[in-house]
Amino acid sequence: MYTIYRHYRGMLYMCVGTAVHSESLEPHEVYRCLYDNEVGRTWVRPQAMFHEKIANGDDRFTPVGRFRRAAPREEAEIISFGFDVWGEGKTLQEYVAQSLAVGREQRAERFMFEGLDGRRLSKVNVLRFADGLVGFASLATRPQERGQGYGSIVLRAAMEMARLENADTRFLLFSEVKPEIYERLGFHVLDDTVQRFKPSLAMATGSLPLSPDELVFLENYF
Repeated sequence: MYTIYRHYRGMLYMCVGTAVHSESLEPHEVYRCLYDNEVGRTWVRPQAMFHEKIANGDDRFTPVGRFRRAAPREEAEIISFGFDVWGEGKTLQEYVAQSLAVGREQRAERFMFEGLDGRRLSKVNVLRFADGLVGFASLATRPQERGQGYGSIVLRAAMEMARLENADTRFLLFSEVKPEIYERLGFHVLDDTVQRFKPSLAMATGSLPLSPDELVFLENYF
């Protein structure tokens, strides 16, 4: 479980652990940017400073929620977030059952962003294709909570989680919304030769063309 914080200047960060200074033994918070930062992705700050108040009395970092893996008992609820968009005439029970079956077939891991009160707000399926190659599917936000950026938070957090394991991880997804939403997160629309489900668009991060192995995963899992 990772806590998401908002800096007083507005940017979001994910706290990924604590560290102890080898000389002073002072505890430090270790955190990742949930935005593109050319200087660096991983930062450390003395714990006392991280949690202190600034001159005007505001918190330097304010917790806004948590990113974590969904427990099995929570899966039906978070799957239901996409029912109004992808239900396609099914009952909610049928939709959830089908989504659970597809997720198991794809070996998807479901992660979610929840509020500090435990209310589950958004979710995404994470598909670990290979070392350095991760796919995302079924990104959805609770209908009553849409428009507040929770989908971007859960996706950004999932990307940083993967980059903790492999900094050069490439990401794949299919966009059923305006691609600009994902372009802001570093994705780009792939060449027409791999587009099989228009108007949904295959997108990826990284500047190099997809390798033959990456194309196989794209074709088999999407």
